[in-house]
Amino acid sequence: MTMPVPAVAPPPSGSFGKGLAAAIAAAVIGAIAWAVITVISDYKIGLVAVGIGVLVGLAIERFGGGDPRLPVAGAILALFGCVLGDLFIAAHAWAKLRDVGIFDEFQRPHEVWTAYTHAFGALYWVFYAIAAFEGYQFGRRGVRRAQAAAAAHQPPSIEVPGAMTPPIGPGPDHPPAPADPPIG
Repeated sequence: MTMPVPAVAPPPSGSFGKGLAAAIAAAVIGAIAWAVITVISDYKIGLVAVGIGVLVGLAIERFGGGDPRLPVAGAILALFGCVLGDLFIAAHAWAKLRDVGIFDEFQRPHEVWTAYTHAFGALYWVFYAIAAFEGYQFGRRGVRRAQAAAAAHQPPSIEVPGAMTPPIGPGPDHPPAPADPPIG
């Protein structure tokens, strides 16, 4: 039988360095995914920018060890991922227009940047802001989990295999409950 341990989330594992590295990787992967989705669908879906923020924040939550510096880094890296994704999209558009490869287009970074800034609109700010907020909030969730686990001073909330379930009812360790007095 197993005995449940009180429901406190396990403390996040990892460290500042691992969390930062995971967040950078998540931002780059999210940027590439956004560019691929845009190229395949031939439509830019702004909600994918929010997904980049969530992905970065989850990476920090999982690998950041609850370091309180990482949520701010999560917001910044979510913005970085959004801009990088937009730059990939702009480079693809210019490469397609010129009938060259995307890597050839990155040899002209000024033209890619100009295409990006000309296409930038007010809605970009909205999705970028939401992405930064999500990167911060999900990263902050790892900090709160670490604080809750430290405050509880207990092991992570898991089922403990082989633990005995406490007996229910009368037994050698539990005397019977007193009888209720008669109503009368």
